Formats: sequence, C-alpha cells, structure tokens
Amino acid sequence: MIILGIDPGLATTGFGAIKIEKYKPLLIKCGVIKTNAGDHISKRLFQIHIDLLKVIKIIKPEIIAIENAYSLLRYPRAGIILGGVLGIIYLTVFQNNLKMIEITPREIKNSLAGYGAADKYQLRDAVKNILGMKTIKSLHSSDALATALTAYYRNSNRKRV
Repeated sequence: MIILGIDPGLATTGFGAIKIEKYKPLLIKCGVIKTNAGDHISKRLFQIHIDLLKVIKIIKPEIIAIENAYSLLRYPRAGIILGGVLGIIYLTVFQNNLKMIEITPREIKNSLAGYGAADKYQLRDAVKNILGMKTIKSLHSSDALATALTAYYRNSNRKRV
C-alpha cells in the first residue's frame, strides 16, 4: 500500500509518500510544492493543482492523507486562503478517483509523539526515527510524512513502534 500525505499551505504544500511492506512503513519520496508570493492567488492555486497532479502520477498512491486544517479566529483571512488550497487538493484527489483520509493535527501529534501538543520539531524527530532518515529538509515535508504515517497507523490499528 502507498500512502501520500499532504500538509496544505498556499506558499508551501508539503508532500510525503510511504509504502507499507510487511507491516513496516518505508519512505518513497518527500518534498514541497512552492508557489510565488507575487503571483495572483488563482495562479498559485493552479500551480498547486498541477504540481500535485505530477506527484500523484509519479507516486501512484492508493490513499491520500491530508492534515485537516484549522484556523484561529484571530486569522480569518488565513483560514479562507487555506480553504482555497484545500478545495484544490480535494478536487485533484477526486479527479484521480483516490481515497482520502482527513486527520487532525492533534491526532497526528498523539500518534507519533504521544503528546497532542507536540511541536513540529518533535514530530520531525519522530518521523526521522520511524523511517530511518538522517535528515528532512522541510518541516512541511515532515508534517506530510507524519500525516501519511498516522493514516497507516489508524487504518491498520497498529501503534507506533
């Protein structure tokens, strides 16, 4: 089984793919989709769509796991923009007839760090440990891999090892 995790964002959308072999998650690929801050939001959303399509065609996932976004009331515009990013991701997933799982940040943190308020660095370290990685270049990639791992643990009823 191949799971593609996605950490949505307008400036940077992280992605991370894992393959499950003999009940063990293995890294396939991770990276980021970046958009140009000077471009109109419509062009940036289209760029996310096109780049995500490329990732899906290369990786051929069976499941897409997405970090379910939340926004604070203090930042309503950020929530609206993130909603646009999520809409593009949902459309891309639907167009490719893929199964999608939404996972809350708290579930991801509990699943990998054992603590619902863990920070991004604790998550990154847990991901590196589980997948045997020496380094992860981007926290967005790390978050995407954490999302994919959590989807695996949730679906398999397995606990983190």
